[in-house]
Amino acid sequence: MNHQRPCREDARDPAPWSNGAQAIGVPPFADVLADTHRVMRRAGSTLKLEGEVAGGHYVLFSGWLAVAKSMLDGHRQIVDVVLPGGFLDAVSADLCTSVVEIEALTDVSYAAIPRQDWQRLLRERPDLARASDGSVRAAMSRMSARMLRLGKGSADSIVAFALCELCLRSTGGGLSEGWAYHIPMTQQQLGDFCGLSAVHMCRTLQRFRRDDILELRAPMRMVIRDLPALAAIAEIDPPVLRQQIVPAA
Repeated sequence: MNHQRPCREDARDPAPWSNGAQAIGVPPFADVLADTHRVMRRAGSTLKLEGEVAGGHYVLFSGWLAVAKSMLDGHRQIVDVVLPGGFLDAVSADLCTSVVEIEALTDVSYAAIPRQDWQRLLRERPDLARASDGSVRAAMSRMSARMLRLGKGSADSIVAFALCELCLRSTGGGLSEGWAYHIPMTQQQLGDFCGLSAVHMCRTLQRFRRDDILELRAPMRMVIRDLPALAAIAEIDPPVLRQQIVPAA
């Protein structure tokens, strides 16, 4: 049975990623980094290939980045998604090569900071060091929770968790029914994030739609219709998950 719940169209859309240019939380130290380190790239650009010489530390000002690993046969797993205000250190233990591929899912603006400059900035800017530490802790929380579901959960639980995670992180608020948000990823990319094929991803989303858990208004534009059902499938407590994966301001 379909229950028509009002969509919060009167509220500010928190993530209208039509062009990927809007920042959801530009860090207060962005002006310091932007002066000498700002880079802008278009959607679909590859910032770094796995195995290349690492480019130092990244701080994202606007847009979405995918962080991925690939098998020799070409199969790819997106291991994380970096959102505005996020930090990324892609260097491997050899302190030389990039351990991942970094791709722009939208138009992006970011700082690429050489390692020596980064260490100096951390000493000079305690706010930058605190934000970096918070970003690392949040990344560990979300990646470990996602890994648990990838290894032990059902496809439904993996997808439900990913949808909850990306909503919480991209809107900066809590999960609520009638909340509209956009994920600037194709179904193939979201499948790579969830360890599923595009076909399996499509079927899972359509099943959520038929069960009136989600409304799919356009490609990858979601409206949460039944939050308790989505949270139960994801096996999460939304307020607790938000505390764990959204860094404190």
